[in-house]
Order: sequence, then C-alpha cells, then structure tokens
Amino acid sequence: MNYTSYIDFKGVELRVEYDYQPEEKAVMYDSDGSGYPGCPESVDITAIHLIHGKEKIDVMELCEAYYDEILEAIRNSASDE
Repeated sequence: MNYTSYIDFKGVELRVEYDYQPEEKAVMYDSDGSGYPGCPESVDITAIHLIHGKEKIDVMELCEAYYDEILEAIRNSASDE
C-alpha cells in the first residue's frame, strides 16, 4: 500500500512517499498439507520531496545516504499517530 508521511528530518520538513507491506505470519500447515514461511515487514521509499512554499523539490538522490534514518523517522511518525 502506498503512504505519505511528513517528517521533520534534521530541521527540514520532508514529504516521504513509500510502499508499506506489513509482516505476514508463517503458516505451518494449510488444509492441503502445504505451508507458508511468512514475510517480514517492508518499507520501500518511492519519493522524497522538500516542501518549499507551494513547491515540491525532489531530493530523493540527495537523501540516499540517510535512507535508514529516514525509515526510522517514518516509523516514529507512524507510532505517534
């Protein structure tokens, strides 16, 4: 599912668009004898914009070095809601 979060990152407001897949639990056995190993949670950032007035400035490439920190900020903003 596609989501958008506004985060304060190092004193700058960023608009981050991302795809989120929640964790899927493992199923040991289905009725036909098969199972499913499950799937971990995943967050894939698709766009990062700097908001300046009415203008959106694409800063995805500039933020690549901070990818993990931005993911953590998204998780923190989601837990605040």
